[in-house]
Amino acid sequence: MKNPKLRLAIVIVAALLMLTLASCSALPEPLFVTPQPTADLVVAPDNEQDCLDQGGMWGPQGRAQTEMCDMPAMDAGNACTDSSQCQGLCLASETSSTGTCSPRTVNFGCHDVMVDGAQMGICID
Repeated sequence: MKNPKLRLAIVIVAALLMLTLASCSALPEPLFVTPQPTADLVVAPDNEQDCLDQGGMWGPQGRAQTEMCDMPAMDAGNACTDSSQCQGLCLASETSSTGTCSPRTVNFGCHDVMVDGAQMGICID
């Protein structure tokens, strides 16, 4: 090939073709890490008598006013940086970088909570 313009055009087309093919290769699967709860889960009874017998409060909860059992959290008041460390929520403190575990397992309404060490507002209805 004696034509330098043609040679340059072929090199450019070949490079573009290689880039296009390289972009079609499979990307590695993203790594998702699901935090594992560190607090023991509380399974609330689903009937009023069992709820009351186990120290819970039975009554309408949330916007839908669904009858359910609200159990006391065994880790209430413990220091936390995320709700996965609590049986209920990790309630944020205005004066600290850590929160405290909520006193109850049912937490409808709006709360400032700790999520991975940062404060965040949430509403549960």
